[in-house]
Amino acid sequence: MTTPKSVLSLLAIAASLAACSPDPESSFARGQEAFAQHDYRTARVALIAGLRERPEDGDMLAMLAQTQIALGDGEGAVVSLDRLSALGDDRPEHAILRGEAEILRGRYEEATNAVEGLDLAGADRIRALSLLASGEIDAAAEAFATGESRSTPDARLLASYSRFELARGDKERAANLAAQALRADDTSIDAYLASALVSRSRSKLPAALRSYEKALGLHPANFEARLGKAQVLVEMEDFQSAKPLVGELAKEAPENRSIELLRAKLAAREEDWAKVRDILQRYEPEMDESPGLRLAYGEAQLELGYPVQSLALLQPMLNANQAQRELRLLVARAHLASGNAREALDTIELVAIRPDARAEELTLASEAAKALGSPKAAEYRTRAGEITPQWVGGELAKADQALRNRQWESAEASYEAILDRGSARNAMVLNNLAYAKSRLGKKEEALKLALEAVEASPENASILDTAGTLLVETGSRERGVSMLEKAAALEPDNARIARRLAAARKP
Repeated sequence: MTTPKSVLSLLAIAASLAACSPDPESSFARGQEAFAQHDYRTARVALIAGLRERPEDGDMLAMLAQTQIALGDGEGAVVSLDRLSALGDDRPEHAILRGEAEILRGRYEEATNAVEGLDLAGADRIRALSLLASGEIDAAAEAFATGESRSTPDARLLASYSRFELARGDKERAANLAAQALRADDTSIDAYLASALVSRSRSKLPAALRSYEKALGLHPANFEARLGKAQVLVEMEDFQSAKPLVGELAKEAPENRSIELLRAKLAAREEDWAKVRDILQRYEPEMDESPGLRLAYGEAQLELGYPVQSLALLQPMLNANQAQRELRLLVARAHLASGNAREALDTIELVAIRPDARAEELTLASEAAKALGSPKAAEYRTRAGEITPQWVGGELAKADQALRNRQWESAEASYEAILDRGSARNAMVLNNLAYAKSRLGKKEEALKLALEAVEASPENASILDTAGTLLVETGSRERGVSMLEKAAALEPDNARIARRLAAARKP
């Protein structure tokens, strides 16, 4: 996989050096404590106050430079480091700080010069980031590899290296590096942020959420961690938790496109397409730079009854990525809505002819064929109500993935689609649908499905576990405990079932 050099530079530099800060306080007594808690604004105020009284305190100057770097203030950090250098304090760690400050200032040659001759992983990281910014990808990879080979592991270098490899498409290598970073320092916010990105790239959303929460436990105000958490919550369909966090972020960074996209997704969730359009309209000249914004804006235009405008946005995206089925469906809908049934059928037919075609794809193909007077309309309409092994396999994979990622609404929709189109009532499909509905608060519907699953497979411990738990939760405690006891007897080593049974037995 080839990634544009500018994208690699942006990922590795901006993400590696970015930080955010909470509300400042002005007490010098809290300076070191605030720094340790990543409360950088408070630390900066406190340290500046202290330096007024002791302007030649080297330790305080070094901490102020670190604080300024954490706040993204490269210029201020250079001033502090110049003062430190004037005191004759030129320790290697201060040279690395100067390198970071120069990178923040966009002076990559100066950053490299600052760490020249230093055989330390921190210096290797500065060299790698400077090389990235200069577009020297292979040389940057060598610098990262040199840092990784040092006898003392450096969490920040390993985390930056992980991001670099992830940007190059090597997820396995990125995961290994993120794990190394955490082993090197399990209090490194950089390591947790890198780990979160790896988990997201692998569609392991709960794991990504845990990493972001770990990062926020270390630094509650970190912008990247809060934004990442909000993005994962939206992906996990936990809109209730995401909404206040997105609102806070929007107040802090009203021009941030990632946050605006989250706001648009929340509005789309409520089918407020006019709001989606209003949020994204000002970014129309920049749509080429953000596929996410373009897709959301194009869908909003379609839903608002402007199919031609929608096609102008979405057709080029489909031309560039023919494999995106959801995008193909939107483009076909836009063609049909604009009165071009031929283009609609040509667009959707590429997936409608497949044995794993989805009901919505076949229905649209039928509508387009009917508008053309084609006999294919009846064939597609009939197939929309049929089931094939290929479709079931694809839908099951999608549903199971949604269940693992706690995307309860998507899981519910997929499992219901399987039951609606199929004649057989599969016990595990019933069980999983029951579980998804229970997580959505639909306890009575869930219980009915769970009991049907038990009837179909009475010796399955997982199915008994689901039904027993739901019985207890809906008031049938005695019957629920009985089912959980049977589940525990079938799988005596299952700790999860044992915990549920113990909880259910408590008065």
